[in-house]
Amino acid sequence: MKTTPAASLFTSFKLSRAIPCVRPLRRDFMIQSTLDAGVRRIEYHPMVALDDHMIRTDAIVLDRDDGRYVIDFVDARPLEDPRAEGLLQIGFEQRCSGIVAVSAADVCREPRLSAAREVWFHAGMTVTSDDRAQILDVLDCEGPIPLRSLQALAATRRDPVQVVYALACEGSVDIDLRAGLDGRAIVRGGSLGLGGLRYGT
Repeated sequence: MKTTPAASLFTSFKLSRAIPCVRPLRRDFMIQSTLDAGVRRIEYHPMVALDDHMIRTDAIVLDRDDGRYVIDFVDARPLEDPRAEGLLQIGFEQRCSGIVAVSAADVCREPRLSAAREVWFHAGMTVTSDDRAQILDVLDCEGPIPLRSLQALAATRRDPVQVVYALACEGSVDIDLRAGLDGRAIVRGGSLGLGGLRYGT
């Protein structure tokens, strides 16, 4: 049986299971989708039945605020599904609103690409209960605020920016990455992941 190396698998709080991400472009898209507050859940559908036989699709379905969408990586479709017929079938089966075409240029658009990579670099960082409480309590009291204001208000033992990035990777906070990661980036309490927890590491 063929197995996928652990280093090629992607996991996040929006996924119910790890999915293969051998191509860097696909991995970057998964990171960006995980950090996007408008994406509620990410699903993976590796195969679909089409014309009485199974074909590989490696399909990603995003459950977003504006509907459910199958993602068509137009620059990297599976060889078994060159015209994206399998994606269309998955769209019907999963009751999706439509298919979203995603190109390499879309994923590599700056400053979002670099910002998402910088935040995701902190995905493995352990956040202490005190630092977590400091950040989340400030957001509870102040609401959405710029990153530079959060730095001034939160008395964390570790760099508050790093703490915010780590909390974003687990869904406890959301950061608007569309304009990059300068001090004006808006941080708000997360609606997913561990946003309701205040204590524990």
